[in-house]
Amino acid sequence: APVVPEPQPTLPSAGGLRVARAIPMTGMRRTIATRLQKAAQEIPHITFDADIDVTAAEALRARANARLKAGQAKVSLTAVIARTCAWALGRHELLNSRLDGDSILVLEDVNIGVAVALDEGLIVPVVRDADRKGIGEIAADIAGLTERARAGRLRPEDVQDGTFTISNLGMFGVDRFTAIINPPQVAILAVSRATPRIVPDTEGRPVTRPIMTVTLAADHRVVDGAVAARFLSDVREALEQPELLVL
Repeated sequence: APVVPEPQPTLPSAGGLRVARAIPMTGMRRTIATRLQKAAQEIPHITFDADIDVTAAEALRARANARLKAGQAKVSLTAVIARTCAWALGRHELLNSRLDGDSILVLEDVNIGVAVALDEGLIVPVVRDADRKGIGEIAADIAGLTERARAGRLRPEDVQDGTFTISNLGMFGVDRFTAIINPPQVAILAVSRATPRIVPDTEGRPVTRPIMTVTLAADHRVVDGAVAARFLSDVREALEQPELLVL
């Protein structure tokens, strides 16, 4: 008897283009698409860029890692930035709020979401009470959350109740980008890589410093430009002078 070939799946049409394969928009990918489309359409984003000298922040990170005990998580720059943002949110409460109908709910809890890239998409586990934790504690939380996220073992409480998000793509060599706000939050900080740049020192002489560009996106319904600018200014000042975090 003649061999009848198995029918091949029919790929959708892309006009005159050949389709290699079709990836179903299901599960996490569909949830991400739905939430980001809604956020981009409904939230009026206002964005601000800042170039930050991370010489002092990197020195702080190096000192913290030099004091680690066996088994302790290494302190990343993301952990330093998360602690800095938690400090700045305490000074600028509108960035740590959410819109509920005709009311702005200012939140007491400061829970920093840290975006983690997975093969299936982006997920944002949450460091709870970041304003009450030191950089070492935050680093341990981030390490644990990231490990569970990549192993598919996140618990529901690991991704709930974030009040502000950090998305760091510096490890991918990104120089500058803008992130979409993660509703119902009202702000997100996009962090790019630090690169050596020639800048003037306090006396105007050229020096080489590691400069990192961050971009703050805020919900303009809740946060005015001046408020967002003051928050970002405090983030920059504290990263450049980390002693402010304990004053």
